Amino acid sequence: MSPFVSNVTSLFSGDLATISATIRSTGRDILIADIDLAHQEAEGIAPAEIVTRYVAARDDYRIQVWLRELAAEADAAQPFGPRLVDELDTLDALNLFAAA
Repeated sequence: MSPFVSNVTSLFSGDLATISATIRSTGRDILIADIDLAHQEAEGIAPAEIVTRYVAARDDYRIQVWLRELAAEADAAQPFGPRLVDELDTLDALNLFAAA
């Protein structure tokens, strides 16, 4: 085999190994994030954390819907006191006002 073909083959193998390691690392990170999310759903999230995550998820509608569901559950569990859903509505109104 010529040295050129040998070098190209080893270069391609090295890049493929790097890509494969990156894919495995990304898959592991996604799995860890899913496990963390499952733990949080099972244990519940504090109301302050719901508001913080809602602000952080400003552009992610799916996460915002999930957090609104958690806020509704928290409001149902605590009939007295501030309503968490009302706070999220206020945040949405402030975002619309700021965008205008």
